[in-house]
Amino acid sequence: MNVIIAGAGAVGMLLSCLLQESGCRVTLLTRSKEQADLLNAEGIVKNGEDFRVKAIPDWEAVPLGAMLVLTVKYGDLAGLRHKLAALPAELPLVFLQNGMLHLQFAESLPQQQIAVGSVEHGAQKVSSNEVCHTGRGKVTLAVLRGEKEVFQPLLHLPYFPAAWHEDAGALLFRKVLLNCLINPLTAVLELKNGELLTNPHAFTLLQSIYKELSEAYPEMEHLLPFAQVVALCRSTAANTSSMLADRLSGRRLELDTIVGYTLKRAGQELPVLNTLYYLLKATEVD
Repeated sequence: MNVIIAGAGAVGMLLSCLLQESGCRVTLLTRSKEQADLLNAEGIVKNGEDFRVKAIPDWEAVPLGAMLVLTVKYGDLAGLRHKLAALPAELPLVFLQNGMLHLQFAESLPQQQIAVGSVEHGAQKVSSNEVCHTGRGKVTLAVLRGEKEVFQPLLHLPYFPAAWHEDAGALLFRKVLLNCLINPLTAVLELKNGELLTNPHAFTLLQSIYKELSEAYPEMEHLLPFAQVVALCRSTAANTSSMLADRLSGRRLELDTIVGYTLKRAGQELPVLNTLYYLLKATEVD
């Protein structure tokens, strides 16, 4: 199986390793020639183990007959629109962004086979060619357009735990709710995921956010029981959430596609989550 991964951040490098270990031919699309040269020379280091993948910075060199998995952040998708639109219509695409706003972007593309997914692995980028796998999880996929059978090969790989969901919207909204619980709280308090459980004050806030979300979204208790939130915090205890990592690195936060979307959709006040949203917005003011 030939897989192209667009985005050589923590998730992109981790999935490249898991797919390569599963016997796939992996091509990693990087933002810069320098990172591609480094990856081609030294490979990806995952938890001390070396993985050899092909890296290219040029979208025109994307191999045909492959599946393209996009792990770039939502904010970077707009800059890829023309490149994606120029690719063959029969090329299957898999979008693995946080939030919900990328659905409209994906639906606007000419490709006939499009899936979306949710990643529940813990991954931390150490350097341009090193990633730490901080929590084992799975990738859950759902079809946005096309046929489920096109993406079935991803469900049967030995080192790439994957599952299927029949409802793309429900799958992504569950991940949005999960991100609303973990990301803003860890980013404000500068805590690892596991510390949301071990710090009693952080845990109280976590419970408060869950309560106000479940009141706004009654389906949440079925879609995302609190026990599953605790389990994910525990399984990714050593992980720095993507929002905290972005804040510490001075990058723009994925606030609007996750928290802003949830606040707007709720149709009622969510005071704790709203406070976290504006605390983080304040850190981005120039």
